[in-house]
Amino acid sequence: MIASAPGKLILTGEYAVLDGAPALVVAVDRRVTARRRTGPYGSSPFLVAVAEEIARAYGKDSLAAAAALDIVVDSSTFFLGNTKLGLGSSAAVTVAATALALASANPAVPVLDRDAIQAIAMAAHGNAQGSRTRPSSADLTRPRARSMSYSDLSAHVLAAQTAGVHTATGDAPPSAKVRGSGADIAAAVHGGVIMFETGNVTRLAWPERVILLPFFTGAAADTAELVARVMAAREANRAAVEAALAAIAKASRAACQACASKTPEIAGNALLAALALAANATDQLAAATALPLVPPCVTEARKALARFGGTAKTTGAGGGDVAIGVIPATPKVVEDRNLAERLLIEAGCQPLGLTVDTTGVDLQPAAQ
Repeated sequence: MIASAPGKLILTGEYAVLDGAPALVVAVDRRVTARRRTGPYGSSPFLVAVAEEIARAYGKDSLAAAAALDIVVDSSTFFLGNTKLGLGSSAAVTVAATALALASANPAVPVLDRDAIQAIAMAAHGNAQGSRTRPSSADLTRPRARSMSYSDLSAHVLAAQTAGVHTATGDAPPSAKVRGSGADIAAAVHGGVIMFETGNVTRLAWPERVILLPFFTGAAADTAELVARVMAAREANRAAVEAALAAIAKASRAACQACASKTPEIAGNALLAALALAANATDQLAAATALPLVPPCVTEARKALARFGGTAKTTGAGGGDVAIGVIPATPKVVEDRNLAERLLIEAGCQPLGLTVDTTGVDLQPAAQ
């Protein structure tokens, strides 16, 4: 038996979601795969945390706890060469490993209990994030040749040739406190399009009249470091930063409302307008914090897609990783998509061809 879980893109609500604002999140069709160990031994704090959390919840002698110590997860599809794309690999790894461990307790009739998986994975992922070293004040001002997130670190521990393979043995890194909202865990568990607000998940739908165009900005970003920098800037320039966060929250709520609409034309137009507002709000946050949250290629992509009545914006913490373009769907959808992707390439972006994954975490028989 294997378990798999999708990656995610947080389209709106970045940073403001940590204050309780809603986030519009989509699961995407890049999946990690968890199975009982067949690969190299290494160290991933997320799988260590899954084993510890299951032991706390079900007892250290439970079958699920034992299984959790013997799982390997392949997240290589979340990388472009040795560069992580920023699709939430650590969350997908945590969810897939949790699902497989819990199902292993009853292999004859494996159960996919999404509520239990989300609860365990949310706690485990938060604990593992808490083990990530928070950047020091010196780190926040020191130039970096290449940022490294925990997705990269897990791969680095296993060596370059096994990039993206996570196993549960080894020691977790030193203690600190850096945690996310949990939106990435929810997307990996439920799949599709969701509104995530203070831990609650509301299922939505992507409007048929909007074409989603995810693209790689060409550089990886470190979410935890960017969050720390934004929080430091908030202390130094509270009025301007909080005004930007309020604008992000307002645009995100509008985007979620658009995806909740049952009227296709209203949903499409409303989402395009909301994402344009969200892009401007992110620009406002970048200006208020004096941080490079919006890569130049995203700005150029926005200009290029304006000819279609579309826009482009960062996802998640920004600063790199995956961004999105959106354009309205017309009867010439194939031609429009091809032209839009060509314009994205000319703007310095790398289209990824990602689509919304509606499945969420799942269990399948292991290939014979």
